[in-house]
Amino acid sequence: MLNLWGSSPLDRREMIRVGGLGLAGLSLPRLMANNPAPTGPKPKSFGQAKNCIILYLSGGPAQLDTFDPKPDAPDDIRGPFSTIATKLPGVRFTELVPKTASWMHKAALVRTMWHEHNDHGRGTYWMVTGVPYSGGVPEVNSMSRQDMPHMGAVLAKLAPGPGPLPAWAMVPHRMDVAGGRRAGQFAGSLGPKYDPLLPGGNPNDDDFKLDHLPLVANEQPDALKRRLSLVDQLNAEAKPLNGLAMSGTIKDSQAKAVQVISSDRVRKAVDLSAADPKERERYGRNMFGQSVMLSRRLLDAGTRLVQCNWQRSQGVDGFAWDTHWNNFDAHKDYLVPPFDQAFDALMTDLEASGKLDETLVVVAAEFGRSPKITKSNAGREHWPDCFSVLFAGGGIKGGQVYGQSDKIAGRPASNPVTPADFLATIYHCLNIDPHGEMHDQGDRPFAITKGTPIAGLVG
Repeated sequence: MLNLWGSSPLDRREMIRVGGLGLAGLSLPRLMANNPAPTGPKPKSFGQAKNCIILYLSGGPAQLDTFDPKPDAPDDIRGPFSTIATKLPGVRFTELVPKTASWMHKAALVRTMWHEHNDHGRGTYWMVTGVPYSGGVPEVNSMSRQDMPHMGAVLAKLAPGPGPLPAWAMVPHRMDVAGGRRAGQFAGSLGPKYDPLLPGGNPNDDDFKLDHLPLVANEQPDALKRRLSLVDQLNAEAKPLNGLAMSGTIKDSQAKAVQVISSDRVRKAVDLSAADPKERERYGRNMFGQSVMLSRRLLDAGTRLVQCNWQRSQGVDGFAWDTHWNNFDAHKDYLVPPFDQAFDALMTDLEASGKLDETLVVVAAEFGRSPKITKSNAGREHWPDCFSVLFAGGGIKGGQVYGQSDKIAGRPASNPVTPADFLATIYHCLNIDPHGEMHDQGDRPFAITKGTPIAGLVG
């Protein structure tokens, strides 16, 4: 019989916590098996970002109501918002993003992103993998090991960094639909070794802890040793139990996992309950604001790339950016203010800590919204033909706008940018050759991306 510290019989939940540490995301044993792969010499022209945070506004913000207003457009396109000056002379945003506007002297705005997928799942797949999805809308809601890998998985394989945390994370959850797991949000053909850490839970909870790590943030060292002692007992009892023949592997991987969770850096990063309440307030006491704060802390603890997803939830986040109706009230009251506050807090902290130059900040979504307003319900529809993304820090040449949309922000008028170019820019900043080649878990070669880093942003 298995005992904990020679006391009571093994509890089934303890077994699960030791042996299966992350059913909804990547388990700690597999995470800690993630060893760096040699990448070869890097050109001197590559960027200087050590890490990256992507603020992913799932659903698609309206470019006309945020970063690409058209005050001279007709009423059924322009919308009700006035414009304000940004810190970059001659560039105006809508009145909804005053804090983001104050950073434009250090940011680069691309107003001419475009692709051809008009649905959320396939649009996201294209934006995070750099290639269009080959199947239809139903299929994209079923993950497969034939999928192309998310950019974070590419980073995890080629340049995972020193840790102690895994190379990439998706905070707080994936962007899934009921009954489905959307493609493109994990390692796909690279295999489970490079899947993301998925914290889970609601970072806005007062006592937030990471749901999918084996030990909560404030658990004491004795508890850590207790778990490791249990693994020792699993090893001793593996032969008679037969079903636990894997315990030798568990021992090695779990020992590494205990090292990770024992780290002061990790414990501080994941324990928002111990954070300064004023710091939490600066980011906004809502799911998105606290997710951005958690993302920054995960970077501090050694994660190289975090995709911070806007999620539907109760309260201020109850609206998604998918504003087929009530677009203007939703943007004004529920959507833009939490984003604007969190972005400003993130940029302020990165600059104050001296980490802005080494941290690439990206604001993106799967697409924008239609120029034409649906008058019956004041909505804007899906619009992949032209939308905006924002870059800052990490070697990006700030203080510029790249590309110009047409008179209604409906099509690129100059310098169109594809998702492959978008990813190539991120890879370039992270010192990964976007024109390089990788091999999937079946040793089949594929191009990292077929795009080109955006001229002018990275030199």
